[in-house]
Amino acid sequence: MIPQPQRNIVELIGETSPYLFENADKIAFKDNPTEFPLHQPFESFERENFSDFIKILTTMGSLNLVKEMKTEEKNYFLAEKLRIRRISHQQPSGLLVAKISPQLENHQKGKSLIEIRDDANTLFQMEVDYYIFNEPSFKKIFEPHYNDETDAAFPSCALPETSLEYLNENEFNVTVNGFTRDQCKGHFENYQIVPAVYIAKCILKNVFKSAPANTTETAAVEIENVEAFLNKAMPVDTAFKVNVSIFRLQKNLKTYKCTVTDYANEYGHYFITLKNLIN
Repeated sequence: MIPQPQRNIVELIGETSPYLFENADKIAFKDNPTEFPLHQPFESFERENFSDFIKILTTMGSLNLVKEMKTEEKNYFLAEKLRIRRISHQQPSGLLVAKISPQLENHQKGKSLIEIRDDANTLFQMEVDYYIFNEPSFKKIFEPHYNDETDAAFPSCALPETSLEYLNENEFNVTVNGFTRDQCKGHFENYQIVPAVYIAKCILKNVFKSAPANTTETAAVEIENVEAFLNKAMPVDTAFKVNVSIFRLQKNLKTYKCTVTDYANEYGHYFITLKNLIN
C-alpha cells in the first residue's frame, strides 16, 4: 500500500486564497503555544482595518486547533464568539507577534487564547470560541448555502457599499448592501457565507464615520475592545441592517452595540468600545 502524502495544515480548515492570508501555508507548527510573526506594524490594522487583524488571528486559531486534532481530514471552524481587548496603551512599536494557545474541548468545540505583542509590550489579548464541523456534517447543515460553480471564476474585489442613517445622538442604522459571492471568495470555498469579519469591517467604518468630525479628535479615538456573538450564517445577495446603540460608559469610553439583521432574521451582535485619548 502506497502511503498518502501528508496534507499541508491549511488544507484542513476550509479556507483558501484570497480569504486565507498570504504565506499561511509556510507556517511551521512545532511548539505549543505557537508564536507567529505578523510582519506588519499595528498601524496597518487601525480603524476599520482592525477587522483584518481579527481575521488573521481567527484563522491562526483554526490552524492551531486542527493541529491539536491530529487529523488528516478537513474540518470547518466557525467562530461562535470572540473578544479582543487592549492591554497596553503605549504607542505600538515594531512588528507584531501573536502567541496562540489552542484549547480543544472535543471534536465539536474549541477555543484559542491569543496574545499580541510588539517589541516591548503585550498589546492585546483575544479569546475565540469555535464550533467545529467535519466535512460531512458541514455539507449537510450548510447545504442551502452551497454552489458548485468553481471559485476560480470569481476575482476578489472591494466590500459592498454602506450607508448611515442617523436616528438620534445615541442611535443610528447602517445598511450594508448585499455581498456578492466573489466578495467572499475563499471563505469556506463553495459555500456562499459572508465572513463575520467583513460585516465587522463595514460596521467599524461607519462607527468611525459617526465619531467627531474634527480630524484631530477622530485620530485620537482608538479601539479599546471588540466582542462578537454570532448565531446564524449570513448569506450572500442579502442586504443587512445594523442597528447601533451608543452607551457612554465613562467620560472617555463609548460602547457601540451593533445588532445585525436582514429585517427578518437576526445574525449576531457586535460590541465595540472606543476610547477617546483627549480628556
